[in-house]
Amino acid sequence: LKNQMLKSTAISDAGITKQTLYEVEKNAMTRSTYERAMEALDVVNGEIVALIHEAWGR
Repeated sequence: LKNQMLKSTAISDAGITKQTLYEVEKNAMTRSTYERAMEALDVVNGEIVALIHEAWGR
């Protein structure tokens, strides 16, 4: 992968409640921390989806 996922307290905090960052309430943490983690997560996941589509010939 070209993009790296951040080590983030937002992801750690979500994991404590057995949730993904996509499931946790935004107001459960600092807005900037949440947004930074979500941005990194979306970029990495987008890259993975693109690789899967490429493998499937889409």
